[in-house]
Amino acid sequence: MRKKLIILLASGFGIGLIPKAPGTFGTLLGVILAILFPDNVFLITGIVVLGTWISQEAEKALQEHDSARIVIDEIAGYLIAVYAWEGIYLIIGYLLFRTLDILKPVPINRLQRLPGGLGIMADDVAAGLITNIIMRVAVVIF
Repeated sequence: MRKKLIILLASGFGIGLIPKAPGTFGTLLGVILAILFPDNVFLITGIVVLGTWISQEAEKALQEHDSARIVIDEIAGYLIAVYAWEGIYLIIGYLLFRTLDILKPVPINRLQRLPGGLGIMADDVAAGLITNIIMRVAVVIF
């Protein structure tokens, strides 16, 4: 029962179990949460903190290092990416966040090497922060 609950939460209520592009679909749950609970720092903090533990436990339960089925990290990263943004920026943030999450440029790729749940969450949190910063800089420049 505990194992099933951990996998359910880590997989974004089963979204991460989709065989193709689970992270992309998992991020869509983040979009829904961003629309329903805009700029909710408590939600973001809760998902990051609990997500770190849940990811670690899910990794053990799935017996797979940083399993693609774990998407709670994408949800947290996306919520950080679009924190204090609305409208079209939710779509721009989605596209930019997914690009950074997939390509994992330096220093994002190094964070993934951290052990357990910390490594699972850290690269997506960093991708979210970098996405948010890039959008802010772009708005100022353009």
